[in-house]
Parts: sequence; structure tokens; C-alpha cells
Amino acid sequence: MVGIVSIMNATAAPFSDDESGGLFARIDWHTVILQAVWIVVGVVFLFLLQLVDYSVIGEHATLLYWISVGLLAAVLVAGYTSRGTQGWFQIIGDRTIQPSELGKIILIIAMSKKISKKMDAGGISGFRDIADVMVLFAIPFALIMLQPDWGTAFVYICIFFGILFAAEINWKTILSIVGAGVAMLPVIFFVLMQPWQQERILNFFDAARATSDSGLNVYNSKIAIGSGGLFGKGLFNQAALSSLDYVPEKHTDFIFSATTEALGFVGGMVILALYALLIFRALSIASQSRDKFGYLLVIGVVAMEVFHIFENIGMTMGIMPVTGIPLPFLSYGGSSMLTNMIALGLVINVGMRRQPLSPL
Repeated sequence: MVGIVSIMNATAAPFSDDESGGLFARIDWHTVILQAVWIVVGVVFLFLLQLVDYSVIGEHATLLYWISVGLLAAVLVAGYTSRGTQGWFQIIGDRTIQPSELGKIILIIAMSKKISKKMDAGGISGFRDIADVMVLFAIPFALIMLQPDWGTAFVYICIFFGILFAAEINWKTILSIVGAGVAMLPVIFFVLMQPWQQERILNFFDAARATSDSGLNVYNSKIAIGSGGLFGKGLFNQAALSSLDYVPEKHTDFIFSATTEALGFVGGMVILALYALLIFRALSIASQSRDKFGYLLVIGVVAMEVFHIFENIGMTMGIMPVTGIPLPFLSYGGSSMLTNMIALGLVINVGMRRQPLSPL
């Protein structure tokens, strides 16, 4: 409900050609209805997931993984390109689906299954024990870089390290992987990134670029958030900066800006509190999971959601570079909504089959 209202607010135009229509005529109902449809589809998948024990899903991890890799490879050949990224398949009309979104869930399942097997067999002591896990991560990661979609690639990195930390792998091993990644940063920036992606990074580190054409989006976003004050300007305010199109991508990447401008600091804190409740509840489920696979599965979902929330909200306030990743359950987008609903379904699945609490 919060997501639907946020999208209604973000898509409301300041004026309507139909003066008698009022607020109803100002809202982009096409976008709102499409999002509602994806929510319904996501809820259906969420409930269907409860019918199958998560361990059964884990048994098909390898098959799911290679299907995901196949789709990521296929999208490079026959995919739809938007804003410099070839990462979508056109399905019906102008409707698209993004395989890298669903690939996040599949990577979580595949990594959790492989690492949990190693933990059950005696643990992971060194680099050699996770070499195959690194390959498991590297293949889809490389395919996503070729699109190129660095926002999604960073989510995959967060999932990878989140699960490694949860598996209690030796710190030296993790630091060696981090060191190798840091050493690759110059190559990533100067060779692999597109000019417009480099521009986003430079805008983040150079305050002088804040009001330039390329940095104006974040600048306006910060003004919109600040102008909301304590209690906001109210939903569907015709004078809001987001309604006047000063805030870019206000129903997708920058939906937090539009919503916080309308609901103010208090509304923004309520949204953060809801996310915190979701995360802490998931961590509680992870701590009570009946096996290591379930534990890692939930931790992978938590790592994914935490990065999405921190990065998306951070970029709207200028404390993180703009990557274009959506805000879970709020941003418009079918692939994102479906992915988050499936992720939530997996967490609930593990929770339904967790260990009973010990009596006092």
C-alpha cells in the first residue's frame, strides 16, 4: 500500500488538461495499475513458495543457476537497451523483464547451497575451499558488467561478501579477495566503465560538479528532501518540486525524494523504520533456521536488501553515487517487485520451517 501511494504521488502531474477531473485526472493511472498488477503477481509467487520446502528449492540450485546464466548471456545478444544498458527482454508490447534482477535470488540460492555443503562437510579453511564459489559468482557478475549495469553488479558483490561473512570464512581469505577487487578499480573505472558512468562517480567525489548538468539530478533531489521539512508538503502537492519535474526518475530511482518531500522527515523515518523492522525480523529468522542452507539463504536476502536500501536512499541524498538501483517495494518496476516478493517468500519459507524456540 505504501508503494502504491508513493507511486501515485510521484506520478501526479501539477496540472491536468481535464480541469473537472481534479486529483484523479492528474495521476498516471497506467503506471499505478501496472505496478499493482506486479504486486499481485509477486504476492502469488510469495504464497506459492510456501508450498515447497526451501531444501527442495536448494536441490535444484545448479539448474536454476545455469538457467540464470543462460538468460544473462542471451540478453547480451537479443536484449533491449535502455540508458546505455542492454539488460532487458521485451515480453509484451513495450513491457520488459530484467533477468539480472531474478538472477540475484538465484545467486543467493546457488551460493548458499554450495557453501552450506562445504560447512556441513567440515568447514571452509582457506582460499582453495572457496575457489569454486568465486567462479560461481564471477560468471554472472562478468555477464552483468558486459551489459554494462554497475548498479546491479554492486548488488551481486554485496550478496557475495554477505554470504561469505555469514559462513565465517577466514578473515585473511576475505581480505585477499577484497584486496584483489580494490586493485582492479582503476581498470574498472578507466577501461570498463562507460563515460556516463564515469561521470556519475566524478560527480559524487567532486562537489564543484554538484550543480553541473550531470550533477543537477542529485542536487535537486537533496533540495526536494530538505524542502519537505518535518511533516512534508502533503501528498499530491501541485507545488512540490517532484510534481514540477525538478526531481528525475521520481517514480523509480528517486522515489524516496518525492515521497519524503510529501511526507517530510517524519514520513522518511517511518519508511526507514519499516525497512529496519523487515531486516531485523529476517535476521531473527536466520538465527533460528534449522540448517546452514536456510541461514545463508536469509543472510543473502538481507545483504541484497540492505545494499538496495542504503544505496538508493544514499544516492538521493548525495552520500552515495548514483547507480540506478531501485528502492525495494517502493520503486516502480515489475522485475524489481517480483524479485523482492520472491526474496521475502524465501525468508518466510525458512521461518515457517525454523527450529522451535527452546523452553525456558
